[in-house]
Amino acid sequence: MHKLSVLFFSISLVLASPLKAEEARNEVIKVGVSPTASTAGVFFAYEKGYFKDEGLNVELQVFSASTAPMIPLLAKGELHVGGGVIAAGLFSAGRDGDGILIVADKGSARKDADYLKVMVRSDLISSGRYKTPKDFKGLTVGVTALGGTSQEATFASLLKKNGLKPSDVNFVKAGYADANKAFAAKTLDVYVQLEPYVSEAEKQGSAKTVMGVYDIHPNQQSAAIFLSAKFGRENRANAIKFLKAYIRGCRAYNKAMLPGRADKDFNDGVEILTKWTSVKDASTFKTVIPAGLNSDGKLNTESLKEDVAYYRERKYLEVEPDFTKIVDTSFVSEALAELGKTKK
Repeated sequence: MHKLSVLFFSISLVLASPLKAEEARNEVIKVGVSPTASTAGVFFAYEKGYFKDEGLNVELQVFSASTAPMIPLLAKGELHVGGGVIAAGLFSAGRDGDGILIVADKGSARKDADYLKVMVRSDLISSGRYKTPKDFKGLTVGVTALGGTSQEATFASLLKKNGLKPSDVNFVKAGYADANKAFAAKTLDVYVQLEPYVSEAEKQGSAKTVMGVYDIHPNQQSAAIFLSAKFGRENRANAIKFLKAYIRGCRAYNKAMLPGRADKDFNDGVEILTKWTSVKDASTFKTVIPAGLNSDGKLNTESLKEDVAYYRERKYLEVEPDFTKIVDTSFVSEALAELGKTKK
């Protein structure tokens, strides 16, 4: 090879790597969000500048009706990060290790933050149609997606404890905000609802809480943060930076909303929540039970396995998923190594 050609080739190699690293740093990170309180970790990180602190250029894309449309976008790498209810489809989309990774907590049924409630339409209670869980038989029960979700797994557990089967109820698809509208229109009987929609339905008088999810399935991992496997593989450094900022956001949310909060933190938090969630009445948040967000972003993997067992039982999943290819807690572990864990 000619000496000049060799020199040019060598210079190209030297320049290519830094350029690629610079492109990775400046990449727009597209994040799918649902307008619910359990997305607060992302909202707080965005509004308080935690993503900017990490040098990240984050773009939030709101999925109002359902998080289901995020899944194919994440699998293709067209969306970098997403989050929502755990569903059977996630374990199919990620089973080859080249689609979606479940990486961090985005809401669990905790004793100190039991924000997920089983709600029954008010008139069914006042008329006596519903008195105990045994009366669920024959009722229409809403879930965010058909084909297996953490909501359905929870409700199925409740049915089983009361001598009923999933086939004893009629499952229909309904998003969180849509469920409250359906309660008011009397087209939905029961729903596993989350805050702030629980408080909104109670305030409107369309539905009443009959029990908390914590009483049915303690510490259930209801929702999670998802990564596009392509993004996690090709830009791991930024994925870890994202989770550092996200965890800081969860901690800021807990500080603002959990008991013992300062008025200023609470008021600032409500301003963020009314901006990004579907609930715009600030007074609603005075009665809201805070979302159960882990201050270290940690997943309850045992809960995920319990729900997967239900999906397998119902034939929503034909193949036993390989958790090592779908659930990856190493991103959070690395983020915490730099950020530090909360004091217990």
